[in-house]
Amino acid sequence: MYLIDGVQVEKKDFTLPVENIGVWRGDGIFEAIRIHEGYPFGIDLHIERFKKSASKVFFDNINFEKIKKDILLVAENFQNGYVRTLILRNEKDSFNVFCFYQPPIDVPEYFTLQTQKAYWQGGGDFLEDDVFNIGTKSTSYAMNISHTRFAESNGYTDALLVNRENIILEGPTWTFGWIINDHIHVPDLDLGILDSITRRYLIRFGKEKKLKVSIGRLAEEELENIQSAFVLSTAKHAIPVSKINKINYSHHALINEIQQTFKDEVNIERP
Repeated sequence: MYLIDGVQVEKKDFTLPVENIGVWRGDGIFEAIRIHEGYPFGIDLHIERFKKSASKVFFDNINFEKIKKDILLVAENFQNGYVRTLILRNEKDSFNVFCFYQPPIDVPEYFTLQTQKAYWQGGGDFLEDDVFNIGTKSTSYAMNISHTRFAESNGYTDALLVNRENIILEGPTWTFGWIINDHIHVPDLDLGILDSITRRYLIRFGKEKKLKVSIGRLAEEELENIQSAFVLSTAKHAIPVSKINKINYSHHALINEIQQTFKDEVNIERP
């Protein structure tokens, strides 16, 4: 299913010109939401973040209630997969909204990660309140994907981004989490990482005493001390990591608990 500005079109008509600034400048924002039996999980939090991204890159007069209805319309037609929504700028003051269905993607049972410095990320040099556009979920993902490609060329599943002091940040398209002393940890937002929706849920599970969750920082040299690690995103509700660089990790039972807690939350939220 394909929608442009709320109007359903055929796949052959789901196009945009190269002149679109969203193409040659990456001037746009997006959200991807996973579908669970026709329901887009976490839709309200995704819309909330969408609004924040829009304000950070100066998109005005966007009807997010209409976008939410479009997302629900697409999702209710499918059992699983994803709804992707992009707002791309045409000119200075105009834009188009593209909303479409993406079939389920194959996710590895385990990830292997290679640490790489991400010079283009804030990495803690600037706090969230210091820079107006930090943490924007923009369509400018070329640098992220180049890290993934480099890791793949070296035989890894993906990259694990670090700052200049080798503090763990995030993956190119996901949040990183780790387990130490049977306790779950995620990085803090002042590192300049994306405010991941699944990360928000995980922190909430901790506040609700469903899991033991803390926010902190982990240095690359401390990777030898952790019990386990996992990848977290809309498409990945805690996928275990089997290796980072040359360090191997065993599967930790807490990762199963995280996965089950997300399944339970989906069942609670789904109408």
